[in-house]
Amino acid sequence: MKKLYFAGAALLVLAGCAKTEVAAPEAGAPETDWNAGEPVPVMMSAAPTINVVSKAVYDETTLVEGDSMSGLTVGIYGIETSADDAHNLIWNPAEDATHIGDLVNRSAEVADDGSISFDPAVYYPIVSDRSFSFFGYYPYSADAVSEQDACTVTYDLTQGNVDILWARSDARSLSSGGAGQYGYNAAYIRRLLAVNENHEWLPRLNFDHMLTALRFTAVPKEVGGAAVQITGFELYDVATQVALTVASTTPEDCGTVAEAANGTLTATGEADAPLAITPVQEGAPVATFTLLPGASYKARVTLSVDGVEQEPKEVEIVTDKTDATFKAGYIYNMELRISMPLEVTIISTTLDPWQEILDGGSIEI
Repeated sequence: MKKLYFAGAALLVLAGCAKTEVAAPEAGAPETDWNAGEPVPVMMSAAPTINVVSKAVYDETTLVEGDSMSGLTVGIYGIETSADDAHNLIWNPAEDATHIGDLVNRSAEVADDGSISFDPAVYYPIVSDRSFSFFGYYPYSADAVSEQDACTVTYDLTQGNVDILWARSDARSLSSGGAGQYGYNAAYIRRLLAVNENHEWLPRLNFDHMLTALRFTAVPKEVGGAAVQITGFELYDVATQVALTVASTTPEDCGTVAEAANGTLTATGEADAPLAITPVQEGAPVATFTLLPGASYKARVTLSVDGVEQEPKEVEIVTDKTDATFKAGYIYNMELRISMPLEVTIISTTLDPWQEILDGGSIEI
């Protein structure tokens, strides 16, 4: 059975939107180690922002949009990896000797400058015969499960629009080679810091969005003089709980999200009041849902016409954007177009990769 070993971080600075590997140092790097013989804190390359798309979390949706993670609480793992470029994890969470400090699923708040500090500080082992990869995720969960073969976190999508972020940072061998000079360990970090104490090849966590988001608005198409309201809107036969695999001894499972429970996501009015949305030309907000990426979803829409509630309409939600598939990291703006006699069409209008917005599609009712 493979084992996984945990390490922690004294100073972490997180940036970007993709998995990162460091390069070998440039030719002519000094042979003298930085701070030889002293403990080496685990730290990550400094960068002022994170390129997910927002300086804050929207209270209405909890979607992280902008270029900073300031104020967000993330979870961090440092896990021992094989001493080669395969980065296979070596893990046994039951063995106390495999942990460095108290950093199994350690939580930390991102500071204004993008840094993360732990108190007390955490250090690499003095003997550099073990190398580490680093994993980060958001939102932090104290209920993360560390089993023999995987670290997983389960999220409930029915209580809000959870925006799940994940990152991993691996190292490659130094060009000079030599014992203890592979990957993230004390000897490796000393060699980097001998070149530059703020070296860009220190561990770096670049976060990706793991879910897709659909933002629904209602517009009138052809309603004549009828008084039309949306009194019910739900997505059914969708994932209502999802499990993020933060790290796993099965390499392809790292950073994947899978359905943990299936059911219905229901839109409500303010303060959980009954839904009562009047379509307007500029688009009346209905709901935003975060979902597992997929080719299509199913909606159930209930209308009230002149005060009389109608039978629900069932509509398939598709998009002609992003290869006709709803993909992770995009916000799809969807229009519910209401016309008489009662028809609902949901169309994509714009798409927002948490980096840009796409027309997602429309539902006609």
